[in-house]
Amino acid sequence: MPKSSRERVLTTLEHREPDRVPLSGNFDTYIMSMLKKHYGVANSRELEFSVLGLDFPPPAKVVAPRNWVPSDDYVEFCNKIGVEPRSAYADYEEWGIERNLRKILVEGGQGTFIFTRHPWEHLTEVSQIDEVELPDLDAPGRWDLAEKVIKEYKEDYLVTGLLGHVLWTAGWELRGMYTFMKDLYVNEKMAEAILDKLLSYMKEVCKVLIDMGVDIIRVNEDWGTQTQLFINTNLWKKYFKPRYKALFNIPKKAGVFVYFHSDGNITPIVGDLIDCGIDVLNPVQPECMNPVEIKSKYGDKITIHTGCSVQRTLPYGTIEDVRKEVLEAIKNLAPGGGFMYGTSHRVLYGTPVENVVTLYETCHKYGRYPIKIP
Repeated sequence: MPKSSRERVLTTLEHREPDRVPLSGNFDTYIMSMLKKHYGVANSRELEFSVLGLDFPPPAKVVAPRNWVPSDDYVEFCNKIGVEPRSAYADYEEWGIERNLRKILVEGGQGTFIFTRHPWEHLTEVSQIDEVELPDLDAPGRWDLAEKVIKEYKEDYLVTGLLGHVLWTAGWELRGMYTFMKDLYVNEKMAEAILDKLLSYMKEVCKVLIDMGVDIIRVNEDWGTQTQLFINTNLWKKYFKPRYKALFNIPKKAGVFVYFHSDGNITPIVGDLIDCGIDVLNPVQPECMNPVEIKSKYGDKITIHTGCSVQRTLPYGTIEDVRKEVLEAIKNLAPGGGFMYGTSHRVLYGTPVENVVTLYETCHKYGRYPIKIP
């Protein structure tokens, strides 16, 4: 039986039954504060690993160079949306993508942002894309966080190397949603230039993280609306499938797992993603997809990492509603391994803390193998 989270998750990824279902969690700063208060703990690490029993440490990823100095306004912005400035800067602003807070903020400094500038939106020629300089991966301090995370967590946990937004999501963030979608339909050369430039860069990030010792490579590409893909499947297969396959081939050859995150209903491309080499699919969003059907059809090929609904059950359900959803998921998805659970995405301000507590208490009570659901 597994003696550490590392063994537990590895056993699960190998489609064998560990001691219990591996757990994850994603909480905004308000919910984190409420959980700490509820359990009487002082820091996030104690809450996540000692109290809730989560099995996933923070990811190893690229950060801004060591000599980068943020403005006071940027630090304030990051504090209000609950992110670490140096890390967040490398995801957006360093690329020239600009964001502003929405006007309506809620209690406790919580807020959401909107995009206010897409730096490649005005470009009209492929040559202009070719000439764009991307963030320097050799800049001093670029890998400080990755090195720290791997050193601190690798002995007891599987460490994830986060690429983040790689092709689709990065493409529209840089180009603008409307302009990028237009490229995909009527400006093939521009679309391919953008995607190939991003692919080349992400391959290099991937190689460095693997060389540093990560166990999993994760990408976050939100392909689905609540009901369907953003583009038709033929376009997806034309532009994205071969590029994902080329990217995922790097970790696959190195014996590193591939973790794919996409919100929304992406049922039509799950089989294609498996063809590309993914090992884990997340979050199989319960409002949009049927995790039981995905498990039945693809459970021998991929690990399902889903969670209790953050749109429906956790914020608006009763304690009994939460308990029922968690038990149904464990009963139908846990047997045989290949299943990880937690929150389907970030738990947001206003969610009753009792519901979150119920989620994890139920998982710890009934998520132990062999599964026995009353």
